[in-house]
Amino acid sequence: MIIRDFSNLLDTIPNQDDQVTIQKFLRYLQSLIRIKQVVPPVVEIMTIIKHNKPILYHAARRSIMTSSNLHMLFQLEMDLQLALERLKQFDQ
Repeated sequence: MIIRDFSNLLDTIPNQDDQVTIQKFLRYLQSLIRIKQVVPPVVEIMTIIKHNKPILYHAARRSIMTSSNLHMLFQLEMDLQLALERLKQFDQ
């Protein structure tokens, strides 16, 4: 379900820096960090967003305060290929 929601987000959210899009992305991230049943692949998701939607990623990063619980998510990064592979494994 996490991977399906992420794929849907990637397909539907535009790579732009308007407030509506940024807020939608930040709400998605908030819902992701609230998941308690499993550890969601947050590092992988942030890496893929950073590479596939760079305008949105950087606009969202600039819009949050350093005291926000989302701030640490924008400090995460890994190799894109590894992130894609791990996301595939998580989905299986």
